[in-house]
Amino acid sequence: MKKTVWIIVCCLLLPLLFGCQAEEQGGAAEPEPKPEIEYTRTVTFVNELTEADLWLLPQTEANLKTTLWGTASAAKVKTGESREIRLPEPGDAGCYIFRMIDVDQCYYSANDLVLEDGWTLRIMVEDGDLETLTVEVKDTDGAVKGTYSVFAAML
Repeated sequence: MKKTVWIIVCCLLLPLLFGCQAEEQGGAAEPEPKPEIEYTRTVTFVNELTEADLWLLPQTEANLKTTLWGTASAAKVKTGESREIRLPEPGDAGCYIFRMIDVDQCYYSANDLVLEDGWTLRIMVEDGDLETLTVEVKDTDGAVKGTYSVFAAML
């Protein structure tokens, strides 16, 4: 009987002695804080379509591959309204991406936008045809600096 008791005691003590590993001092590593976004430029957005939320993001590989854009750069911009938007530093090759979702859940997208401080961009459609959607960018003097084709699709 003594032998059986010792075997049971040993079986119970073995996991306690060898089953736990020492925890590293300092505990779990603290997550690194996200860097603060520094807004360095301001542009004016003119909406000639329908009420929508707009995102102007640095064109980076990460931003091109995600559909989670965070808080809108300009929310609920009404038809015919113009709004000032603060921009962070541009992404790869000095460019931005344009993303917009309107109240009817239509998605709009354009890449490779070059934007400088004080410039104006407007989204417009020619002849009422969604296939002719463009974003036109003008400098502070009103000279057109770029016209970008816009992809549109219903979500």
